[in-house]
Amino acid sequence: MLYKADLIGFYKQLFFVCITLLIYVLVGINRSYLAFLFHQLDAPNSKITIDDEQKSWMASSLSLLSPLGCLVSGVIMDFMGRKFFILSVFVPFILSWLIIGFAKNYEMLLIGMLVQSIGGGMAVCIATYISEITASNYRGVLLSILEITYNAGILICNVLMYNLRWDVVSFIFSASSLFSFLLSFILPESPIWLYTRGKQEKSIKTLCSIRGQDRDKIESEILEMEASCSVQSTFDLKQVLKNCLKAWKPFMICTVLFILMQNTGYSIMIAFTITIVDRLKIPFESSMITVIYSVAGFAGSFITPYFMHKFGRKAILSASAFGMAVSMMAIAIYEEMYLTSDVKPFAWLVPLFLYAYVLLCNIGVLPLSYVMCGELFPHEVRGTMSGFYGIVAYIYWATTLKFYPKLMFVFGIKVMIWAFSLSCFMVTLFGIFVLPETRGKSLIQVQQQYFGKKD
Repeated sequence: MLYKADLIGFYKQLFFVCITLLIYVLVGINRSYLAFLFHQLDAPNSKITIDDEQKSWMASSLSLLSPLGCLVSGVIMDFMGRKFFILSVFVPFILSWLIIGFAKNYEMLLIGMLVQSIGGGMAVCIATYISEITASNYRGVLLSILEITYNAGILICNVLMYNLRWDVVSFIFSASSLFSFLLSFILPESPIWLYTRGKQEKSIKTLCSIRGQDRDKIESEILEMEASCSVQSTFDLKQVLKNCLKAWKPFMICTVLFILMQNTGYSIMIAFTITIVDRLKIPFESSMITVIYSVAGFAGSFITPYFMHKFGRKAILSASAFGMAVSMMAIAIYEEMYLTSDVKPFAWLVPLFLYAYVLLCNIGVLPLSYVMCGELFPHEVRGTMSGFYGIVAYIYWATTLKFYPKLMFVFGIKVMIWAFSLSCFMVTLFGIFVLPETRGKSLIQVQQQYFGKKD
């Protein structure tokens, strides 16, 4: 049961988290924008025409410069502050949507996507800030809101693109990015970052303000922070590299989980939803199925906070990945049975399993690929390691989006669906045997377990 002071602290943390996660609304918009953009550019009356090769470059451009954004964000977070970093993330989004809105040819569209990919790369470190301002008993729930905002962006984008022209929509997103940038000025700095920069008193006052309680009520949390945080008022490259090398285990866990998540086909399904539905040759409007697909993902993300609060990370990841595998396998079997049929019976089963796939992904596999990044990395290099993690992740992401059309041409939709199903089974095994359990543990306890720190 929560007391009044606890509720005030929870709502304050929730408020700050929601403002921070406006960034992920923009990331969700970025990931889904191309599906309808390609659909509109393929129309006979389109003023800009692009071929399949150009489409593959535009899809990969969503994450092509993201490694640069990850590298920059790690440096900004650790040496200029978490709040300054959050403000800086909005800048590429504001500029990129203006470039896309005024685009008159393929090259301008590509440049806009490349600029936006920098912002997408920087956004990967958002979980770090959220982890540092939230209490351990709320952290899992509040981090899982990331998926609600991400899927809200996807849904907003698909609904607007379904009804409006792509250039009009881009101007709307530029204005909303500017509004989010201005709103973020009210965010507090991370207490942990302030402490490591030698601002102990300000750190404690900020922590008390965020929790909505007096110092004596959160004395244990303050003592834990004081015992675990070393002051780093000057930049020591040698020590940073040494700490990064010590964090190899959480780095590998987060990176492998992200790669496995990508292999399940989630990002490909988001970027090429309309194209994939068309290739499945079911008698439904592909653009409407795409909108409903985003609604299913959005609905799944609302279930995530409850599961994060009630169940462990391992159980959530394994169960959601297994459900995704079954959904993809069902579609693959359906394709095996009716591949050559002119009339496909029970065609409604295909979109139904697609909706189940995206709903289950947003309950566990997708949010945990970001949550674990915010929970596992040690505080000394949390920003830097999040940046390195993002570099590897986005390089792999860009590669999958670039080569997916070629793989689809060579192997066909049926083989790709089978491959997605197999990857989902691999994520299930990863959740059972590899993923560490962090539910209910403070960031300090996680460090002691996976970073080798002792009391």
